[in-house]
Amino acid sequence: MMNPNLKTPRVAMIQDGARRRYVVPVALQNAGILERVFMDWFVCEGSMEEKIARLGGKFRPQLGRKMAERRCAQLDPAHVVRNPIMALWMKLAMPRFARSEDSFIWASRQTAKWIIRKGFGDANVLYGFIRNAAPEAYRAARDRGLRTSGDQIIAPLEVEVAEMKRQLERWPGWNDREAIDLHPEYLAFERQTWQELDQITCMSDYVRDGLISMGVSAEKIAVLPYPWMEPAGQRIERKKKSGPLTVGFVGAVGLRKGAPYFLETARRFDPNMTKFVMVGDIFVEKSKLEQYRDRVEFVGPVARSEVKAWLQKFDILFYPSTCEGSAGAVAEAMAAALPVITTYNSGPRARDGIEGFIRASDDIDGFEQAIRRFDDDRDLLLIMGSAARQRMLDYGLKAYAEDLRRFFHKLVQPSSVEFTSQIKT
Repeated sequence: MMNPNLKTPRVAMIQDGARRRYVVPVALQNAGILERVFMDWFVCEGSMEEKIARLGGKFRPQLGRKMAERRCAQLDPAHVVRNPIMALWMKLAMPRFARSEDSFIWASRQTAKWIIRKGFGDANVLYGFIRNAAPEAYRAARDRGLRTSGDQIIAPLEVEVAEMKRQLERWPGWNDREAIDLHPEYLAFERQTWQELDQITCMSDYVRDGLISMGVSAEKIAVLPYPWMEPAGQRIERKKKSGPLTVGFVGAVGLRKGAPYFLETARRFDPNMTKFVMVGDIFVEKSKLEQYRDRVEFVGPVARSEVKAWLQKFDILFYPSTCEGSAGAVAEAMAAALPVITTYNSGPRARDGIEGFIRASDDIDGFEQAIRRFDDDRDLLLIMGSAARQRMLDYGLKAYAEDLRRFFHKLVQPSSVEFTSQIKT
């Protein structure tokens, strides 16, 4: 059991893969409140994971590279509690499940059993990602006197499934391989997790509103967007555009990301005057894309390291997502000084009319008008692009770490000053 006299937050965290490049545990560490972070697979210098990744790369280079990339130079390995044997065992066991949701639930519960056995050290808070950290882990933490919190990384499952159902009905035959059913056990898994949490964080107002619509109290929710971690020495220079505009997209080309709205908008433009480019894996029936190939360039999936180069080729990021937490592609584009055209459902950091334009996810007329406005006013590209980059720089890792410190301080000392984020609205 934790020390009841310990009033400074000490956070044990359950990290899901390399989510957002480990920004949450890094921020907790920088805030001086990270007790330990549980990760099944994490590569440290000279670790078993490093050796296995090197060996695996000799037989399957892409897999070896993925395994080796699960590292973070900014995170002190002394905080990391690892279990590579469990990670390999779970990876081998996954194919036996007919549905991905079943495998997620099973893996989360196996991880929770391991965490409970390892213990929480001197932590007085347990924090993780909702749907990826099992409610059993939070329940055990509460039994030991810890406070609990989780980050809702996307809209609640019922909201997500309802949105996907709408898109499948509107676009029959597109057969998105990302489509999910309202899996009763997965739904219960998410709801049970909410019940075990004292507080919930989320990345956007869109997710907050979804939680409230599911009956979660507004007082239990804090909106804490992830920060942009600016690469060292990065400089962004954009010049006034002449000639045809390039309207780009980065992400899964599927219904959830709003691919049909991107494509139907592109249809309204002369391809000699406005170029549309989609970078990312194809998640829908490929035959449906044939009718758009004269208007849109489909690049396909690219390595993470290549995304920056594509953003440099774009003049606008157009991201008509139908359901997100807060789209990383939009944040990265804004940091690259691109104005954005996106939706409320994407959980954007951008503000309508300042860093770009926010429209309803099915507002093809509104998307077209926004693109034409940029085409008519090339200065607006630079003005909004510059504002977008500054927006991301204003809320960086330092500000996020301070928000987390104050949020968890409030959690362990409920009588302290009310928490408010430093992010500018």
